Amino acid sequence: MNLTGELIRKSTHIGALIIPIMFLILPRETSLWIISLVAIIVLAQDLLRIYHKGFRKFIYHFWGTIYRRWELKRLGGSSYILCAATLAIYFFKPNIAALVMIYISVGDTFAVFVGTLWGKHIIYAHRNSDGTFRKKTIEGTSVFFISSVLAGLFVPDIPIVWNIIGAGLATVVEALSFFIDDNFTVPIITGLVLQFAIYGQLMPYRWF
Repeated sequence: MNLTGELIRKSTHIGALIIPIMFLILPRETSLWIISLVAIIVLAQDLLRIYHKGFRKFIYHFWGTIYRRWELKRLGGSSYILCAATLAIYFFKPNIAALVMIYISVGDTFAVFVGTLWGKHIIYAHRNSDGTFRKKTIEGTSVFFISSVLAGLFVPDIPIVWNIIGAGLATVVEALSFFIDDNFTVPIITGLVLQFAIYGQLMPYRWF
């Protein structure tokens, strides 16, 4: 992916901050309905892109630059992050759901740009199925943690110590997420730990 494509891709990550804002200001049921509907639409579009040749050509004509090479016939990051957001608001308290979505939206965005532009110290690299490499650098990973902690301070009713622990866990999960997309693993794994640590149980939404 070129830098222009990466800029567009990460701008959608920042745009995804509307998700935690929604979780914090709207009733939980409203948030769940909205995010579920959007997730279904985006997931359906992604599946059509993968399995329908004509639709795939149409999408790539306009948005091909935002897909990384190994994603051309796999689900895109938007599908993973929306599915994670749906599960998060269904099973976690809204403030926990908002916090973990902030971690992946803010932390991943800063990590990619810092790691790409200034990352010199490689933690390790992973070879993708298409022959390309993804690298994790100390610089990118450090910025993921710092930006996540700072952004997490804006979420109410989260003790600072748990924000720091959550940001640290999210950083580790993001660094190790090569086989499952980090847009999914970071919110779900981090959210599970924080939900149990702070509230002691999952809180699935009761429809009736």
